This record gives sequence, C-alpha cells and structure tokens, in this order.
Amino acid sequence: MEKISTVLKPKVKLISIVALITAILAGLLSLIQPLKYSASVRLLITQRAALTFDPYTALRSTELIAENLAQVVSTSSFLERVLQSGYKIDAQYFSGSEQYRRRLWNKTVETDLARGTGMLRVAVYHPNRDEAIKIVSAIAFLLSTQGSEYIGRDITVRLVDAPLLSRFPVQPNIPLNIVAGAVLGALLGSAWVWVDHRQRRHHGQLLW
Repeated sequence: MEKISTVLKPKVKLISIVALITAILAGLLSLIQPLKYSASVRLLITQRAALTFDPYTALRSTELIAENLAQVVSTSSFLERVLQSGYKIDAQYFSGSEQYRRRLWNKTVETDLARGTGMLRVAVYHPNRDEAIKIVSAIAFLLSTQGSEYIGRDITVRLVDAPLLSRFPVQPNIPLNIVAGAVLGALLGSAWVWVDHRQRRHHGQLLW
C-alpha cells in the first residue's frame, strides 16, 4: 500500500499553486460582496412556572422556549412585525419576492442559545450600521413585549445586554475565506495528484 505522502511530496509545488489560486479567488469573491456590520443583543428568558419544576426540568423547559423564540425570529411574519415596529426601518431593503425576502431575512438575523443559561443572543448583519442597530433593537423590543404571544406561556424576556454595534464590517470574513480557499485548494490539488497517479499506475505508465 503506497503512502499518500510519498505520492504527494514530489508535487508539493503544484499543490501549492492550486492552493494559492483558490485563496486568491476566495479573497476576490469576498471583496465583491457587500460589507456588513453587526449589531447584537442578549436576552434572558425566564418563566414563572419553572419555580414548580426540579432544576433540570426547569432548565430544559426554558431552553425549549428559547429555541422556539429563535425559530419565531426567523419567520417572515416576524419580519413584518419588525418592519412595522415603529423603529423606521428601511423596508425597501427587504423588498422583492417572498422567497427572496425570506432568504435575505435569514441571512440578516442570527440567533444563538447559550446552553444551560436561558440566554438568547440575537445578531443582525446589515450594510448600514444604523439599520443594523434599529433592526436588532426592534427584535429585542418585540421579544420582550410580545414573546409570550408566540409561546403561549407565562414567560418573561428581559434585555440584559444593550445593542452592541461592531466598529468595522464583520461580513464577509475575508481572512477566514482566504484561509478556507487555500485549504480547499490544497485538498483539491492533492486529490487531483492522487487520482492522476492512480490512473498512470493503472495504465502501466512510468511513475514520477
């Protein structure tokens, strides 16, 4: 059984060139995408009924509620509430077909649940810093005042971290994309070298 390293070593230069090309392409593709800022908040979710549960059951129940709220945030109906929340959000940014609006909304908002805490983090990504802060503020307001309407339980959603706005664009992550492109290129180059080697061997050609 041949060692992969033995086959790839003579072609390191070729693999490196492929990795460099894909890294450059990844960087260029990142540059042509619109730069987006982030605004995030953290919300604490509690429920009065949890006082009658054992600690584990109470925690799991709260986490389930947080997960349900996170799913609600990603819906088109919640987007409509956000646009009509009175924060003067630019609705034109989300104009288009329903499919386009849903896809854009899911790229704009991101939720993350901190396990074991009942803490829900909501982040918004937008090319305009002011719009990002308005959208995340509207989401926090709606969840705090209307969260129980979606869950149907006696819950309390409290804002524990005020909206935090990034100073610089965070999307796309150009350095990360370049590294990912280089890794992908190295894998593709290695795969090509290995397949070519196996084909040469299969046909009885002289190997390097």
